[in-house]
Amino acid sequence: MSENGWQELYKAAILELDPMQLQDRVKAAESAITARASLGVQISRDERRAMDDALSALRMLKRGRAC
Repeated sequence: MSENGWQELYKAAILELDPMQLQDRVKAAESAITARASLGVQISRDERRAMDDALSALRMLKRGRAC
């Protein structure tokens, strides 16, 4: 998964207004971030921090909207 790929899925999740689709979008974003992190490729410190921040935001989103 490219850097841009997980970011696009993350943006889609945080912008989703439909509670019925939110859970799927959050899961897709989390999966993409996890896949990117596990590729074994060199990931910059900035991207790693962005991924950690995104995962944290997605956890808060799940709690706030009861995914």
